[in-house]
Amino acid sequence: MGKVLTTASTVTCGHVPPPPPPPDPPPEPPPVPDLVKTSSAQKLKVEGKPVLVKSSLMGATIANCPNTVSPLTPCTTVQTVSLGESGKLRSGGFPVMLDRISLTTNGSVPLLPVLTPAANQSKLSSE
Repeated sequence: MGKVLTTASTVTCGHVPPPPPPPDPPPEPPPVPDLVKTSSAQKLKVEGKPVLVKSSLMGATIANCPNTVSPLTPCTTVQTVSLGESGKLRSGGFPVMLDRISLTTNGSVPLLPVLTPAANQSKLSSE
């Protein structure tokens, strides 16, 4: 089982550690370097926040990735979503995304440009 991701969830690239999860109930996340900018028009909500589906993440922008020392390329967009869709829970006909997502960015190494999720909610889980 994984926690359902919402617009209150945080997803960061792997070039800096993600912030610690906020206490319950989660406050609005503060601006964080390399935070993926998500949005969702889904009607299904958790704690008042729309759930994320694959299209909410594909092409999402990433701000302020610190992977900038030449010849490295900072992460600026989500390129692929390869795992993390719920096999059971759907919103608007699309599987909702879970906190076990596997995403990649357009950034370069030294660390693999894999994004790190934190659901920031404890009300809804799915398989």
